[in-house]
Amino acid sequence: MKKLSYLFLFTFFALLFTGCQEDEPSFPSSENPTVEVLTNEIYGAPNRKFEIKATLNDDLGLKSVRIEIPELSLDKTINFATEPLLTTYDLSYFFEVPADRGTSEAFKIKLTITDVSGNEIDQEIDLRLDGEFSAPAISMITPKEGAVILLSSSTELPVNFVVNDDSGIDYIEVKCEALNIDELIQLTGSPQSYTFNKTYNLPVTAAQYVLTITAKDKFAIPNMGTMNINIVATNEYPAIYLCDQPKGTNLTTDAVGVPMYFHTKVGQDFEFKYYADTDNKEIYFLGQESDFAPHCFGLNASGDLVDDVASSAIVLPTKGYYKIKVNPSTLDYTVTKYTPTSYVWANIANGLWHDDETQRRPFVSIAGGGIQGANWDTWNAWVQTSLHLANNPNNPYQLVGEYTLTGTMEGTFTGQWWSPSWRLIKNGIATMSPGSNGNAKYPAAPGVYKVILDTELERAFITKK
Repeated sequence: MKKLSYLFLFTFFALLFTGCQEDEPSFPSSENPTVEVLTNEIYGAPNRKFEIKATLNDDLGLKSVRIEIPELSLDKTINFATEPLLTTYDLSYFFEVPADRGTSEAFKIKLTITDVSGNEIDQEIDLRLDGEFSAPAISMITPKEGAVILLSSSTELPVNFVVNDDSGIDYIEVKCEALNIDELIQLTGSPQSYTFNKTYNLPVTAAQYVLTITAKDKFAIPNMGTMNINIVATNEYPAIYLCDQPKGTNLTTDAVGVPMYFHTKVGQDFEFKYYADTDNKEIYFLGQESDFAPHCFGLNASGDLVDDVASSAIVLPTKGYYKIKVNPSTLDYTVTKYTPTSYVWANIANGLWHDDETQRRPFVSIAGGGIQGANWDTWNAWVQTSLHLANNPNNPYQLVGEYTLTGTMEGTFTGQWWSPSWRLIKNGIATMSPGSNGNAKYPAAPGVYKVILDTELERAFITKK
């Protein structure tokens, strides 16, 4: 009886084993697989991903590729389907170097390629962690973005900038097709810093130009840095800005309203409405939006208005609203204090949404994009109380708050169902809707910003906290 049982079990397992063997595909002998790597040396850095790229081939079919870096705990096998057989494969595998590794470390990446016939080949790639991936940094001295060049004063375009790069600079290129500028400067010795300073001539015809500056570094895998500078060459100023910041302030860090755009323009007579939040408020007029140079209007030692970066500020003696007129061509200006008569949006901090209009109390929030918690739904603007503005206790015409910006922003300050609402259009102008102008997009670095909506000025000021 025992013999029969053993015989039965032996036969059963033999058949089972044979069946399993028959299920596994068998392949004839073939040539070894081949591998072609994109580069034999890869640069990485701690806390940064790098890419392993290679082309795998086999005359019959590929079975798998194994990727190993034992020191970084990388052991990844990619298996390929055999129905149908895969004869070529473009490997693209990303791996992030742990943050605790050192930039002086180096490793071997081992690729093991196996084909369906059982042939294996190995390929090693060097991995270095001293990679440099930053593009050359271009710092403009002049002209700044949006610079205005007054042709009645000069037809020269001074171009002055500094390029810095840790791995050394290969070349610098300055281009402006409309001005026939096409200059390539090939540097020797791979300097880490280079200063470019040259003056070009402008035609006497008013026009807008785009100056393109490109720099390439000398790293093993070169990085490129490019900057476009928009320039306005004109016989008269298209805009004048009022600036209440100290000289030397970076005027590009705030999102909206600094410096402040003019209100009306007749010829070269510009008029502003402005609120001085303190006594003895100091202001300048600027001929460009992003910098104090080249056109900064202030006072000379005799108290006359001059176009001079070294000029002194105009002082508004007492706190309050002013109407200010300035002509940058004749260098005349007037300052008149006034009392606003526009509507006061009071008690908005106690606002209440209600379907019955008689039971509503006003609130002002914001709908838009690039603002944490905001979207384009006025219901969301109501329920997201962190977006609500409050009355400024020191100025009844100002609504104030704080927003966290997440990037380029646009928005409309709004109450219930867009009533009331102020659309934020270009140049910081916040007009009461309805209006014909669409919302503007404002580039902004992520962070917390102070918000002032001045309903008398119809201007918004969103400044980095």
